[in-house]
Amino acid sequence: MELIDKPLSILVIEDNPGDYLLVEEFLNEMFDLPEIDQASRFSEATQQISNNADKYDAILLDLTLPDKSGEELIDEMMKISADVPIIVLTGYTDVKFSMISLSKGVSDYLLKDDLSPELLKKSILYAIGRRVSASKLLQSEKNYRVLFELSPEPMMLFDLQSYQFLDVNEAAVKKYGYTKGEFLEMTLMDIKPKDEVEESKTAIQDTVGQKHVRFEKDYKHITKSGETLLVEIHASSVDYNGRKVRMALAHDVTTKRKEEERLRLLESVITNANEYVVILELESVKPLSHKIIYVNDAFTKITGYSADDVIGKTFDFLHGEKTSDSQINLIFDALVNNQECELEMLNCKKNGSMFWSRTSLVPVTKCIDSNRHWVAIGRDISQQKEYELQLTESLKEKNTLLSEIHHRVKNNLAVVSGMMQLQAYEENNPEVITKLNDSINRIHAMATIHELLYESGSFSKLRFSDMLEKLAQNIHTIAGQGKEIAVSITKKDVELNINQAIPASLIINEILTNVYKHAFKSSKTGQIAIGIDEINSEVIIKIEDNGVGISPQKMSEKSLGLQLVDILTQQLEGHHKIYNTGNGTAFELKFEKRDVVGAGSSL
Repeated sequence: MELIDKPLSILVIEDNPGDYLLVEEFLNEMFDLPEIDQASRFSEATQQISNNADKYDAILLDLTLPDKSGEELIDEMMKISADVPIIVLTGYTDVKFSMISLSKGVSDYLLKDDLSPELLKKSILYAIGRRVSASKLLQSEKNYRVLFELSPEPMMLFDLQSYQFLDVNEAAVKKYGYTKGEFLEMTLMDIKPKDEVEESKTAIQDTVGQKHVRFEKDYKHITKSGETLLVEIHASSVDYNGRKVRMALAHDVTTKRKEEERLRLLESVITNANEYVVILELESVKPLSHKIIYVNDAFTKITGYSADDVIGKTFDFLHGEKTSDSQINLIFDALVNNQECELEMLNCKKNGSMFWSRTSLVPVTKCIDSNRHWVAIGRDISQQKEYELQLTESLKEKNTLLSEIHHRVKNNLAVVSGMMQLQAYEENNPEVITKLNDSINRIHAMATIHELLYESGSFSKLRFSDMLEKLAQNIHTIAGQGKEIAVSITKKDVELNINQAIPASLIINEILTNVYKHAFKSSKTGQIAIGIDEINSEVIIKIEDNGVGISPQKMSEKSLGLQLVDILTQQLEGHHKIYNTGNGTAFELKFEKRDVVGAGSSL
């Protein structure tokens, strides 16, 4: 049921056409044939109120008008609205400002994003109820009864001396759980917690002579089920059966106070955070238009801009000549498509200096049609960027140094190899020449690894399949002189850590050198097949020839070369075998590929 028996007359002061249409739709949905007037400016509202002094039942007020806004707008509206209740409809979630508004006499403070038809209706009815309770309806018993019975909020009538309940309305019965008969056998103090009884009695007695009372603090009431309610009390002195009694309206603010506390905590977190927080309001998508409506203290500390400097502006003022266009485009794409985005930008402070920021931009809601607000959370990462630059330069310098080291090692090994070749040329002893050539091959194997590392640009790993091919070519050039040996290589791309590549190369060097020395003694022609494969991180190397084969005696003698092969295989934590195939000799080496740390060439 409505509080009044005529169609409501509402003045909506709103300059946003979309918001006005939404409010108008809610009013028509919840009330029968309401008369709705609109003013888009304060000056228009002043004129309409002046021309229709007694017309309006309630005023719905947007806090941001083209010609007046904020506290100043509220103060001016309170002057011209007489006793017509004002309900603020706003997009601002500032708890402190809402409290200021209510203290100035505003009937209610509603957020547009939370607005619903039921909430709007309830707020209007409550506002009218409070207005009526403070004026004409309380002038007589008849009018009091209309207000009392039809109020959607609990109302109680009690004696000022005994605090005995004299009457309660249906809303009180529903809220507290007691029947009307149970209420009439109780006093007001029966629904109060014990620790508030004396304080409540004092507050009532101190205000006995006042016609209308709005207590500054909230009080606790206990329901029949034991639930504690936090209530805001509006009280009036009324005539009841020839005596003065008190009528109290108990507005349940339990949920509201919890929400206010939650908002205060959130506001404290945002205000004191080290990360800057910026709230944007999207005014339109096509064309794209947005403005800043909030910044926290961290934003001022980081950028130098105060809230007064930036409120109402777009984000563009932070961009400088060095700001990346691609990152700016990410912001606009996110706003247009209602999508979150992460970006790193070089921005400009108020003093002109540049700083790097990492920012997360997120919509308040996921719905494109209803979302109007965005939150940007970011931090100054200039020191991190400087550190990254230093690391990059340091790494570049170390890479250059490592490359130079590999190059110098390869050159030094080449010098040693050349000196040993000269020594071999001057020797007459065939056995010494053979040993020198064996050592030269081993040095060539290690030099080849450093050469490939220098050329590849990787200083810890190399493609061992390429190494195998180059190693076979070097040994063929040195040991295959005077013979027509055909070498075939079947390879799979295998990458090895340098500390595995060196011992594996030396093993291949020993085996191939032995093949050239012993497999084709009685023949100037022959074939060598070399293969490398990797299966489930296991490296498999096989070398096979069609020479004379290896005798059991040679196997048991274990020459220096084969002893080296045993030692190097142990270092690889692998295993090998040499066997006769019937058409020659085969060698197989298997080991698990690992990232070995340390000097892999040490024996």
